[in-house]
Amino acid sequence: MSSGLITLHLTATSTVSGTITTTTTTTITPLVKRFTATVVIGNILSGVTTIPSTSFKDDSGANLPANGLTVPGSNGYYNVFVNGTLIAGGLTTLTTASLAINNALTIGVTVVLETLSFTATSSSTSTTNNLVVTTLIHSI
Repeated sequence: MSSGLITLHLTATSTVSGTITTTTTTTITPLVKRFTATVVIGNILSGVTTIPSTSFKDDSGANLPANGLTVPGSNGYYNVFVNGTLIAGGLTTLTTASLAINNALTIGVTVVLETLSFTATSSSTSTTNNLVVTTLIHSI
């Protein structure tokens, strides 16, 4: 008689059926801020108008502190208006410290900076309906 191991060889096949329903709700919240400044002679140098954050006022009329400007991230943008006219993109540089406009503006003009930032919040709920798992075991 041979002394060997007896092993059982089986295969299993599982089938999953039914439905899973997923509902996702996304809420997008905008944050809009506006700042106003008047150009003074000290803002213009070598054909560029640079307005420091401390020259801007917010919507309530309060002066901004140093580094008080809002710079939108990748989920936002900003607009610059000079005397009510929208300035083309690429002509301005915005930092928390200042707004630089690549033109020498006229002393006394009004500059309005509008920043828009967006945040998104999503939630998902999944529901299983009549989910059934069937497993068949076969001997080889």
